[in-house]
Amino acid sequence: MHLSRIGRLAVCATALALSAGPAQAATTDIANEEMRACAQLGAKPPGSAAGREQARRLERGFREAGFTTAREDFHVPLFREERTRLTVAGKDVPAESFAYGGTGRVRAGVVDVGVGRPADYAGKDVTGKIVMVTRDEAFHRSSQLAQVIARGGAAMLYVSGSPDNLVQEGAVRFAQYAPASILTVSVGAQDGAAVRAALAGSPGLEVTLEVRASREDAVARNVLGVRRGTTHPDKVIVVGAHYDSWHAGAIDNCTAVGSLLSVADAVRDVPLAYTVVLAGWDAEELGLTGSYDWVARHADRLGDIVVNVNLEMTAAEAGAPAIRFGTSGPKMTALVKQAAAANGYVAQDLPATVVRAISGGILPTDIQPFYSAGVQGFSTFTSTPFYHTPQDVPERVDPESLRRVSAYLRDALLALQTATPAELTVREVPSVSVRTPERVEAGAEIPVEVELRDPAGAPVVGAPVRVLVNQNDHWARHEGTATELGGGRYRYSIPAGVTDEGRTAITVTADTPAFIAEGYAFVEQRGGGVLTRRPDTCSGARWFLEPVRGRGVQATVSAGSAYVLADRLVVVDARAAGRDPVVLRVKARTSDGRTVVQSREYRVCA
Repeated sequence: MHLSRIGRLAVCATALALSAGPAQAATTDIANEEMRACAQLGAKPPGSAAGREQARRLERGFREAGFTTAREDFHVPLFREERTRLTVAGKDVPAESFAYGGTGRVRAGVVDVGVGRPADYAGKDVTGKIVMVTRDEAFHRSSQLAQVIARGGAAMLYVSGSPDNLVQEGAVRFAQYAPASILTVSVGAQDGAAVRAALAGSPGLEVTLEVRASREDAVARNVLGVRRGTTHPDKVIVVGAHYDSWHAGAIDNCTAVGSLLSVADAVRDVPLAYTVVLAGWDAEELGLTGSYDWVARHADRLGDIVVNVNLEMTAAEAGAPAIRFGTSGPKMTALVKQAAAANGYVAQDLPATVVRAISGGILPTDIQPFYSAGVQGFSTFTSTPFYHTPQDVPERVDPESLRRVSAYLRDALLALQTATPAELTVREVPSVSVRTPERVEAGAEIPVEVELRDPAGAPVVGAPVRVLVNQNDHWARHEGTATELGGGRYRYSIPAGVTDEGRTAITVTADTPAFIAEGYAFVEQRGGGVLTRRPDTCSGARWFLEPVRGRGVQATVSAGSAYVLADRLVVVDARAAGRDPVVLRVKARTSDGRTVVQSREYRVCA
């Protein structure tokens, strides 16, 4: 996440100005020590040894502070960049693909649109072109990409903003969206300037982009600590920070890991009125996937959460801008302001609606799934020019800033214990009710009924409603738009054959300039299909046999070839896919005369 420009735009209303003032030494030590230990592990992608070690450190810290610990594992597609090549006027320019961008090769002319906000496209035709955008500290790269795709661009060439020609990495997918379809490549600031100079000297110059990458199955892990409340045990405050990182990630997000563990230690002997859940989210850098996974799994209990506190980049270099944003519940806001003031801060609200407007319609941190599900809360944030680069290292973190923000968060959590549940009951976005069958036959069509109601209970009409279908937790299989029926009701049918045996996860998103609201459903698919073998989680095989049943069997595969033997076996040769997933689609008539279509995805494990 990166929102420093938001801090400057709203400085009068939102700056958390640092000033002198004491705080507990124990908090200081834990926050900074854990930040350094976290960064020392290096990059922490989901499923990695470094990520697992950081998860263990969180688990140990929660347990030592008196919290009961738990783990929740989930599958994510891990983007493996194999080759990225940018060629300008016959010369190669160092470049890296964003995670979940498209793959392939594009040769086209380049259109420079600056930041790439809608107004920047005035008078420019980018159809079939490589669209060059400049990193903006507020308008998120995924929003820049959405504009490129909407206007028919063939690829996005992103110019980083870090010093020393460092190339910034990141993902261009959020967990409620399917992956991008076009190439998205990042270059350093100086190289970007050189590309612009070459284009200025040779108008109409074509450049070549090539990306080779694969997606492998990885198991991510959310780490949780729970302490039951003494006064309101059925009401919950969630305090979370993501622990995965692109590089060492000292600022993003080891500072927040240090703050989270320091807060846990600070309340170890303090009675808590509310049940408190501490969370170390995994796979945030891959699209907020860990927090989305938790919210979807516990959708039936979200009404019990009174506040979500999201810790994102809690400190950076001395003097770095620091803001707080989220919902605007009066009691929560007042208590948080008091806690900030007690630790030398002046805290004001920056509404989530403002952040969405500036960043292009998203909240690019783990507060988003809670906010879109109707849970009030707030998020910390600061900034660094070395965001998502190898230079995000501990030496750039101001220890005093980290100490202060950790003490502030400790006091905010304790202050929230003094409020009543009624005082903390706030909802700013519509509710999204999703109804589906609990079980269907494997590969069958799945009806999805959606109802939108505003916080006052009135139907929401005219909202675009998008349906994302995942299997194996967060592997996207299908995406579509629901039809409005009237009275706040919407309907969508997931086509037959796009899913397989196992659990299908459905995310419904209503996204307008005024709000984003989401709801979830799960459907179990068992039996009745034409593929008779239970699907594996993942497989390294690129050449295999798949038993089938039925008559008139037809089979196709997304990459490679498929042959049907006597309506009993499908021989699949998917070696052409390399390490990318392949999808086998089989159509057959069953013994009762029905035509059944079933698809199965085969993945390589990381």
